[in-house]
Amino acid sequence: MDYLIAISDQLAPQLRSLRKARQLSQGDLARKLGVSQSRIAAIERNPATVSTGQLLELLKALHVDLVLRDTGTSTDKAPCATPATNTSSQGEW
Repeated sequence: MDYLIAISDQLAPQLRSLRKARQLSQGDLARKLGVSQSRIAAIERNPATVSTGQLLELLKALHVDLVLRDTGTSTDKAPCATPATNTSSQGEW
């Protein structure tokens, strides 16, 4: 089943729901990823706290694919957003 995530606030409940659908506790998922249960709880509260790489690892542990779908229907080119600066350490959970 596909879940459209249009805004960042929608990601947190989806991550929690996917984990529960896999019948995993936060501790179970934490052990799979080699992190603490409290880190999983923090990610579920605010997924913006992880890097893209970490999110992909989390999704892989939940047996979920990330799909990028081109929804552009116009030939007009929209200006690109300025990438956000990641101030967290790369690779640290």
